[in-house]
Amino acid sequence: MPKFFLIVIANLACLAIAIQPVWAQFGAVPMRVKVFDGDNITLVDRGIKNKIHLACIDAPELLQAEGEHARKVLQNILADEEIYVRVFKKDKFGRYYGEVIAGGQNANKLMLSLGLAHYDRLQEKDCQGYAELESKAQSDRAGIWANGTDVMTPSQFRRENKLLGVGY
Repeated sequence: MPKFFLIVIANLACLAIAIQPVWAQFGAVPMRVKVFDGDNITLVDRGIKNKIHLACIDAPELLQAEGEHARKVLQNILADEEIYVRVFKKDKFGRYYGEVIAGGQNANKLMLSLGLAHYDRLQEKDCQGYAELESKAQSDRAGIWANGTDVMTPSQFRRENKLLGVGY
């Protein structure tokens, strides 16, 4: 009987490895990147699309001040770089939620330190060092913090404009 359970467990482990997205399993692989906004991208690998939400940050919506700028900066960060995603989980929209590493840099933290995103405190257990980066960007008056810290958050903007998922 114990031998049967070992076989079942081994088969389940192989199945779990087989169904993981390629980029989560092996790290950086060549693929196309489509940047939707400052915190949402799509990785296209051999025709398979995987939506990724950059964990721990909430970038301005495209219709907000700095929204288009945040998207363009993220495009530049990811352009022509090998990308690795450290997946934390899938979110309620079916996107992978994790840290995006491009060219050896953590894109999530870079967006925050440039003042092009808010720290998303809803996922604190996965987000070490993010609060400090936001505080530094605020004190440096970088990006969205250029006119002070009284800035509408993207979640407030979505609520006030009834944008759920904002088309992504």
